[in-house]
Amino acid sequence: MATNKKRKEQKRKDIINAATKTFVMNGYKKTSVAEIAKEADSSQVTLYKYFPSKIELAREVTIKMIVDGYASYDDRLDQSNMSFKEKIEGILNFGATQVNVINNDFMDFMIDEFQGANGDDRVMKVYNKGKEGFWGKIIKQGRAEGMIRDDIQDEVIMMYVDMILTYFMNPNKAQKTKDLVTKKYTNGLAHVFFFGILGK
Repeated sequence: MATNKKRKEQKRKDIINAATKTFVMNGYKKTSVAEIAKEADSSQVTLYKYFPSKIELAREVTIKMIVDGYASYDDRLDQSNMSFKEKIEGILNFGATQVNVINNDFMDFMIDEFQGANGDDRVMKVYNKGKEGFWGKIIKQGRAEGMIRDDIQDEVIMMYVDMILTYFMNPNKAQKTKDLVTKKYTNGLAHVFFFGILGK
């Protein structure tokens, strides 16, 4: 028999899953708390016991998507039968697929959260927490396969990663980012990002 603690944990998961579905499909602005509660087979009163506001719930959805994204990427990195280049292309393809299914309005909300525009920096903290381990794996394999030059330090690569993220998270570049991060440009992005522009 489920304990009260487990029931509460499950209810919280149900609400986040319902919110993820509705936010991704309809966007942040057009999604109401009532719609989320209905999708979660719950009441608005119960929902507010777990999340004090719509923005707080959307923030938790964004955080969960980052955590789940890192987990999915890690699965790809752990596939030993794939080369460094294949893994990078697979990661970019996965990212492109995710971008294409997320409502533009919710994508804008997520960008705002990355920038702390809504008065909270937890989203960026969660991203940064997983960043070192994730990129560390990529860099390690790239070096092992001779795909990264020895005279390019890890710190330089990480600085470049942060520069790219800063560009992608700029609201003024949001549409250009969405246009770039598509399957049409995946191979070009992979080549320029990881192999340079000299054709090597």
